[in-house]
Amino acid sequence: MLKGNKGEWSEIYALFKLLGDTQLFTGDADLNKIETIFYPIIKIIRKESTGDVSYQLNGNLVIVIGGKEKLEIPVATFATQAASLLSQIKTSTGAAFSIPEVEAFMLSINCHSIAEKSTSKSDIRIVIHDKRIN
Repeated sequence: MLKGNKGEWSEIYALFKLLGDTQLFTGDADLNKIETIFYPIIKIIRKESTGDVSYQLNGNLVIVIGGKEKLEIPVATFATQAASLLSQIKTSTGAAFSIPEVEAFMLSINCHSIAEKSTSKSDIRIVIHDKRIN
């Protein structure tokens, strides 16, 4: 069973949220989201102990590459999982806690750890498309 603190679970939340949103929004100087300026996400690469796992966006599907087989998961599933995880992060107490239903989904998409070792700060890499410069 995976256990993590709010910060560690937030890293998984960020992965799910980005894949569910399919785009990365810019922000102003006060960190407010600018709805009109965004970058479509092409893929997100996450480091795992077994190697890199790639989450490629293709229309309404996320194609998961890494592991034994290629998986296709609806984008809406990531949005739903992100909302559920955020709710559980907000209501959880204690230093470390587990979220079995989120862990089950994580394992189904080849995501086997909550956070990268503290020596590394690059849990995910995002490949985006900049429409201005192609």
